[in-house]
Amino acid sequence: MTGLTEQWSDALAAAPQEPAPAWLRELRENAVGQFRAAGLPHRKVEAWKYTPMTVFDGLRLTAAEPVPAPVADLPPPLCESSVVVDIRDGALGEVPADLPQGLTVLPLATALERFEERLKPLFEAVELRGATRAFAALNTALATQGLVVHVARDAAGGSAAGRLLLRWGLSAGAAATMGQFRLFVLLDDGARLELVEQYLGSGEAPGDGAAGLNVLCQAELGAGARLSHTRVQAETEQAVLLTSTMLEQARDSRFVYRGFDLGAGLARHELTTRLTGPGAEADIAGAWLLDGRRHVDNHVSVEHLAPGCASEQFFRGVLGGRSRGVFNGRALIQAGADGSSVRQSNANLLLSPLAEMDTKPELEIYADEVEASHGATVGQLDEAAVFYLRSRGLTDGAARRMLTAAFCRAVTDRVADPILAERIGGLLDAAMPSGEQL
Repeated sequence: MTGLTEQWSDALAAAPQEPAPAWLRELRENAVGQFRAAGLPHRKVEAWKYTPMTVFDGLRLTAAEPVPAPVADLPPPLCESSVVVDIRDGALGEVPADLPQGLTVLPLATALERFEERLKPLFEAVELRGATRAFAALNTALATQGLVVHVARDAAGGSAAGRLLLRWGLSAGAAATMGQFRLFVLLDDGARLELVEQYLGSGEAPGDGAAGLNVLCQAELGAGARLSHTRVQAETEQAVLLTSTMLEQARDSRFVYRGFDLGAGLARHELTTRLTGPGAEADIAGAWLLDGRRHVDNHVSVEHLAPGCASEQFFRGVLGGRSRGVFNGRALIQAGADGSSVRQSNANLLLSPLAEMDTKPELEIYADEVEASHGATVGQLDEAAVFYLRSRGLTDGAARRMLTAAFCRAVTDRVADPILAERIGGLLDAAMPSGEQL
């Protein structure tokens, strides 16, 4: 057992038992035991072989209840939304009371009383065994801070709840902690929700230690439900962000994900969706723009379990300095999922000889009449295109910057809301390395 694993295990064992149903207390105890037995992942754990664990050394787990910072300390909302929920260092702020019809947003403790029958199987479905699942075990062991979002089906056969904005804040400090947060999204048959997450940093002076957050999100999409999920991350170099998103998609449901990583010292996203009903679709796209020593890791897995399902994975990366990116995209078409369609694409630009990209698209097919394609590239800017723009009067740096921006906007162009897409594009431009670095 490593020193950090032992330290965190002791912190878990000392954590007070929060009021909860007996089954959840038992699950928390099991998670503590699983974490102590397996420990944190290491280089020999395939899913973590490219992602360093040293960044966690400055973080500690705490049994103390986190205290949310004032709303004024958080950056302005990225987009207009009728419902905004603030979460600072893993602590849930005030939940709005005035909500659109059909939308329910509750703190986890309250929601367990109302939605226990739906939440219990979701809690129990999370695999906790082994080093690969160490952070899921941590999240479950300390599952006290959380949010449950429910969109009900109305009399007309569906409900559109509009946009929900989650505004996250992380604070760097000498005694920085690894915050844990649980998010549940429950969409009834025909329900619709647009979920936007922003991690944009507070602009405060960095402390001596890192700021860490481990978010586990579980979503359940009923028949014909629609979930649009956009995540924008531009945290400081002191930030460590881990997200794990797990979905179950019923017949004819549709999931659209757009993720943008423009900051943080380490950001790792695991996204897994199971297409369990015929006609279910998953449209997953993301982009990262890195410099310095930033590290971004995306692990995506889509499992086709029913006929006529479709999925796409479309990711673009730009890496400068000594940054490193990791992409693992997996599509599994099980026996019986005939007529499925799968597309995978990951292209990357290296702006520095010291930058590194590890990409691995995977296809497993056990069904008939399947359409499937995948591809991955790692390279530099097309010098012929740079020369063409320079011949039109642009400087070398400006030409390279324009081509790099266009490369990233292949993903922002996939954001349905043009205003939100424009604002994300502005963040991309701001994060772009200077012409000299290009």
